[in-house]
Amino acid sequence: MTEDIGTDPFNLSLLQAISDWQRGGDARQNRRRGQALKKVCSCLPENYRTGVLACFRQVALEKGSVWELIGEDRLAEKISSWTFDIEIAKEFKNGVPPEGQGYQGVIFCIKPPPTGHVILNLMELYKSPAFCAAMERNKSAINCYADGAGRYWDHQSEIVLEIAAVTQDDIYSLGGHSSPFEQLVAQAARLTYGRAATPDELESLLLKAEHVRPQIGPRWLTPEATKRVLAKTKPKAAVLMEIKRNC
Repeated sequence: MTEDIGTDPFNLSLLQAISDWQRGGDARQNRRRGQALKKVCSCLPENYRTGVLACFRQVALEKGSVWELIGEDRLAEKISSWTFDIEIAKEFKNGVPPEGQGYQGVIFCIKPPPTGHVILNLMELYKSPAFCAAMERNKSAINCYADGAGRYWDHQSEIVLEIAAVTQDDIYSLGGHSSPFEQLVAQAARLTYGRAATPDELESLLLKAEHVRPQIGPRWLTPEATKRVLAKTKPKAAVLMEIKRNC
């Protein structure tokens, strides 16, 4: 096993903590690994503990958490992974949560990460030849390396943050599901003909509209559309919050 030298900024303890964090786990494991990562990263150079770009985090919220975010305008956070790449955030865990399972997909955005709340800028760290060399040199001594750093390396443009909470102002996009393709075409046919389409007319419209099929189904709303949705829900949330306070 490679010796863990305390004066080496890229020692085995640091490498193990990073690989463990990248490996992920359940909530309890992530809390423990997050604290371990925070401890070993505290002495790294400042450029590895700051971020100047916008970063994103995608989550699937249950109803209770949606209420905290929309109704109370505060959702508790923890040490968590964010990414500088919005496309990575959109595709995380297969993208928009499946319809009908009780989850609301949300992408948060913080720009830039608050000073003093960056545990580790992994994207910046993986740009360091010395760090990459240390990881490669010690990989045989890192437990479960193949499931952590060996699997993900720098592919997620990741930054690890510790913030107390996020609010509605931090919402970048909401996930949603459109109606089925055939239903949308039938609605378009009624608008076109002013009546229900005949089978032949419907078949013709289906063929003409085939190029838009990939746009149908689960999708992330644009930031502008997301703001409009939130603006519509805010008055209702305020009423419900007032009722809750008086109960």
